[in-house]
Amino acid sequence: MAPPGFLLVFSDPGTAVTQEEFTDWYDNEHVPLRIDVPAFQSWARWEAIDGEKPVWAASYDLASYEATQQPPYTTLAETRSVREKRVLQDIAVLERRTYELLDAPVPPPAAQYDPKKPSRYISFVSFDVTQPGGDEVLNRWYDEEHIPMLSQLEGWVRSRRFVLKDWTRSGVEGKKDLTPVAKYLAVHEWETVDAVNSPEAQQSFRTPLRAEMEKVAVRRERRTLEYYKHWER
Repeated sequence: MAPPGFLLVFSDPGTAVTQEEFTDWYDNEHVPLRIDVPAFQSWARWEAIDGEKPVWAASYDLASYEATQQPPYTTLAETRSVREKRVLQDIAVLERRTYELLDAPVPPPAAQYDPKKPSRYISFVSFDVTQPGGDEVLNRWYDEEHIPMLSQLEGWVRSRRFVLKDWTRSGVEGKKDLTPVAKYLAVHEWETVDAVNSPEAQQSFRTPLRAEMEKVAVRRERRTLEYYKHWER
């Protein structure tokens, strides 16, 4: 049986698409069209609180990566409305990343985890690795140390890890950026980010294994966003 998938889409309307139209298109057309597609199991949008761009993200749990390679999902791109075609042409950035769940040991979710309701905050952390054995070092750091440490912090809800399957980047500004998307993604859900962002927590993360991981890790990206909206089937 294929492992579950995860679709992460970063976007920014830019100057050619108003925020009002961008929001109306995303909330009332783009996401709703995906609610009845069996491959999709959750639908949520997030707004950045880290001062970075793109400002917006959407995340979707998928039955599998393979389900995104066939109808009815692929039909969505073939039946776009006139407005959707125009928005996608004029938007500044639309970066679409599709992942597969990594078979990795993670602590069970916290008691406040609700499968029907997203957490208040979410962090997306991406890594690439270099050198032979780099994947093993990164996995060992995550599995044996980092995620278990995160799970002890106040506000932690759940952590999952994924591996990249494919990605695209489009938009007026997006198509100019040729930077590859990193291979590994960790998704951390939080009710509060005060503890994880505290100097004490950050200092506790500085371990010998962390130093070993940093020698092989490249293109690290960390985004923190706040819950905006979710949908239900």
